Amino acid sequence: MRHLRVIQIQTVIVKNIYICIVYYKKMESVLQEYRKLIEDLPEKIKQSHFKPQAIIKLTSIPSATFYNRMKNKNFTLSEAEKIVRILKFEEKLQAEIIKGEEDIKNGRIKEFGEIFDN
Repeated sequence: MRHLRVIQIQTVIVKNIYICIVYYKKMESVLQEYRKLIEDLPEKIKQSHFKPQAIIKLTSIPSATFYNRMKNKNFTLSEAEKIVRILKFEEKLQAEIIKGEEDIKNGRIKEFGEIFDN
């Protein structure tokens, strides 16, 4: 009976170790994604249509800090979240503009009066 209890405890320990390894690998993956985001962020900012001063104003990051972070690729998590939100907004806006241009090209338009007459 005692031997069976030892085996049960060992089984629980092995399961817990396995769970820890799985979580560790997931955390490692998340950290790698975060590092890549921080490393790629300056280039994404440069490719953006937003001027750096607009991003600085929208994020409230001091100008000198912003340019140092761009150079050193070391934005904080909070700063990166703010910048990513701005860049995502830009992506959505560009997608809507492209959709609107396609609608015009394909004749899916309404006259101004049609919109308000309904």
